[in-house]
Amino acid sequence: MKTWILCLCALLSTSCGYEAGLRVAEKHKSVGVEFFGNDSRERDVERPLYEEITRALRDLTDLPIESPQRAEVVIQGTVRNYQRRSGVRSRDNQLLETGVLIEAEASLIERASGRALGPPVRAGHWIGYVLDDPGNEARARERVLRQIADELVLELFAPVN
Repeated sequence: MKTWILCLCALLSTSCGYEAGLRVAEKHKSVGVEFFGNDSRERDVERPLYEEITRALRDLTDLPIESPQRAEVVIQGTVRNYQRRSGVRSRDNQLLETGVLIEAEASLIERASGRALGPPVRAGHWIGYVLDDPGNEARARERVLRQIADELVLELFAPVN
């Protein structure tokens, strides 16, 4: 019985203090996210991308998020492209499957000086979906925006070796 208790204590003590994500707070005190511009022909892509970038910052970094007017560094960017793929058709030329491509570009800016803290980073992904459910395009769009936001945050804040 004592052996089991000792093993359990040893296992529990090794998991204490575990942290995940990028340790960025040592370098920057806070981050703000500005609404992205939109050079694509698709309207209203900026708001869900903003929400996904703030989620990615919370999930992937240890930085506190503040308003862009008070933050030490600010993420600025633009949605560059939103495109639908022609897709897969049946023998009767009925569209069965299609997809969306979204591309965005972002920069990390030091708010006080307005200076970019590195080159802009770009992320873009295709996500396919079937047309059997009208909500599939919205879900595909959510998935691609999530992937883009994760990639942009990782590229902007990941340490360069």
